[in-house]
Amino acid sequence: MSHEGEPNMAFLWRDGKIEIDTALQGRALGDYTAFVIPFTDSLTPYRMGDSGFTGSGFDQGGIVSYQIESTLLKWSETQSQWLQEGFTEQLVISRLSDENTVTNQEGNGQQGFIQSLTTSSSFETHPIFKIQRTDESLPDDGAYMVFISILGVDETGEHILYKPSAPFALVFHISAQESFDNLAFVQALKVVPDIQLNDYNRIDTLYDWAESQFPGLFPHALESRFIAGYYARCYDNAVCIGSRDGKVYTAGGILGDITEQGSLEMLYDITGL
Repeated sequence: MSHEGEPNMAFLWRDGKIEIDTALQGRALGDYTAFVIPFTDSLTPYRMGDSGFTGSGFDQGGIVSYQIESTLLKWSETQSQWLQEGFTEQLVISRLSDENTVTNQEGNGQQGFIQSLTTSSSFETHPIFKIQRTDESLPDDGAYMVFISILGVDETGEHILYKPSAPFALVFHISAQESFDNLAFVQALKVVPDIQLNDYNRIDTLYDWAESQFPGLFPHALESRFIAGYYARCYDNAVCIGSRDGKVYTAGGILGDITEQGSLEMLYDITGL
């Protein structure tokens, strides 16, 4: 791996989990890690292809991917906060023929290709990040943010080989018109956005609790996987339990159609998890 890019977003699979920022190029954003991706090329000031995902220790083969964990956020200097709505910029992430678009309304839950591991347990890849308006016109100078996680599945996509990492932030700095300097950007990085992010280990603990308490519905232990955007488990009796956008749903078998069972936070409180 001779060219790591800026920043080097490095990950390591060790002891059953993905450790993030093993190259120590991230920054603290409250309890999260943030990787700053500067758009500094004068020829392509709204496009960046130098930042690199690098990984090691991924010894089970399969496909390593990223998962979008939030919609796109935009920094407001006047309000000193990260906006979750009211703007038209979007983020486009491209890797080979794979492309995902994240707006302030859509994109959460999408997965994108990083690397297929067939002969090596290590990788280095360079996706292309682009900020533009939804009509493809030029965006405002400023700061933009999205949270993602890293995970890996087998070649069929049916089974998780590498459980999702803790969510971390990608923060994009644009100052093509020299109207958003480093001081303004530093101020943005001092504010943690008010959003709820998935804690997959905690969700698994909730599912384990449901299996122990309701064996008639969830009759055996299962590993979770992603199904149609849900982090879910489906049992031999055709019953499924899954979470999406901070809520828990059940479906199938004697439970019938997809039914919301409440928010994750509510169920954590009820179960003491």
